[in-house]
Amino acid sequence: MLTPLAGLFSRLQFKIFSYFSLSLLAILLIATGIERVVINRLLTLPVSTQAQLHGLANEATQLINNQDLIGLSLWEKKQDFRVFVLDRDLQSITKTELHPHFVFKLQYLRQLDLPMGDSVRKPLIGIPLLNSYFSNGPLTLVVQLREDLHPAQQLTQSLWLIRLLVGIAVLLVFTSILTRYLITPLKHLKAGTQELANGQLDTRIAHHFSVNEPEFYHLATEFDHMAEQLQNAMQNQKRLLRDVSHELRTPLARQELALHLLSKQVGSEKNKFITRLEDENQQMAALIDSILDYSRLNNAYVKLKVEPILLSAIRDKVLEDIQFEASQQQNIVWSELQQDILLDTDASFLIRAIDNVLRNALKYAGSSCTVLIRSRTQAETLIIEIEDDGPGIAHTELENIFNPFTRMDEARHSSQGGYGLGLAIVKQSLKLLGGEVTAKNHHQSGLCISLTIPYISCDQGEDKQTYINKSLGLKLS
Repeated sequence: MLTPLAGLFSRLQFKIFSYFSLSLLAILLIATGIERVVINRLLTLPVSTQAQLHGLANEATQLINNQDLIGLSLWEKKQDFRVFVLDRDLQSITKTELHPHFVFKLQYLRQLDLPMGDSVRKPLIGIPLLNSYFSNGPLTLVVQLREDLHPAQQLTQSLWLIRLLVGIAVLLVFTSILTRYLITPLKHLKAGTQELANGQLDTRIAHHFSVNEPEFYHLATEFDHMAEQLQNAMQNQKRLLRDVSHELRTPLARQELALHLLSKQVGSEKNKFITRLEDENQQMAALIDSILDYSRLNNAYVKLKVEPILLSAIRDKVLEDIQFEASQQQNIVWSELQQDILLDTDASFLIRAIDNVLRNALKYAGSSCTVLIRSRTQAETLIIEIEDDGPGIAHTELENIFNPFTRMDEARHSSQGGYGLGLAIVKQSLKLLGGEVTAKNHHQSGLCISLTIPYISCDQGEDKQTYINKSLGLKLS
């Protein structure tokens, strides 16, 4: 049903109705006009048929000039057409008796080069016989056209073809007009929605619309209002996170200072309690950091700093940082790359994700373990697999380990520390980079976590050194 006339979209409905009405009227008028112009041409006999009938007229003229009426009579009977040579009184000069209906149709005698009309299927065509000397008056060859030669046989198909072509042409014109009026504003709205979804909270689209298009202008202003509210909400959330961080860290800092001063005043027998409080204080600070980091990744729109970087550079950075936390019995092996890979990504988020997975592996795989890192490419994606030889986790819990505050109750439990946010941060970081993270148990023992992100492939036929030089050039530029 149509909305009330006073509704917001009543004008839009009227315009759409007007466009469709005008297009239908234009199709009818243009098709009718074209039909009237071409219909006479379509009903005119083809040149080949006219030439055939002129040939009959020449044969009849030759017989008449030879005064061979018997031959003319025989000639009339053996023709494919029904033909007669008539005098000025419309009587057959060969004394052949004419059917009354044939005589009646003589009053509608048509000329050879004029349209035949579509009301009579077998019209009579009169062809004057020039230079005929049989009598003093003019003679006319009357030919009854065969039904299969009438041009009206193809008239219906031709008219429908004209209507179809006219309809398509008119619809294309009005569709382009309607597209400009409807689709173009929708494209602006779609582009604005995509920019807003990509984190550009200052996106506004009302300036693309005119007040003369109130339905779209009102929609655009509502979109801008929504974007402004969302931007304010995000700014308030960032401000809240900043304030919460400050309000939580300040008392923790004072408490840490107080504990430090207290440790110098009490005896050694009570120092163990102060040490315990300091540990709890540090864990609380670490928990606050993790919660704030996860909140920023999960709720706020993060602007990525996307730059080309080689995987080898990321590898060196990760290994350099993680070696400080690994014990002597914990080995981290990142297998050598067969060919360096150029990533067009935010390296800080990727390094952070790999680092979190490695810390998680070192924490839960045991004090004596080996963590193996492998990288491979598949269908324009880079897959980094981080595998430890620890106890692994239950198969039913593989999907849950990326949820915040998730910790396993058995091998991977809270006694090793942590609050279940490390892998949740990994998941959000990979999501920002356009990738994903999955986990599975190794067929022997241990957990294998796969990080998948898109990458820039090497040009076909390009050697490794040229590829790396080009990649470094892109990075430096």
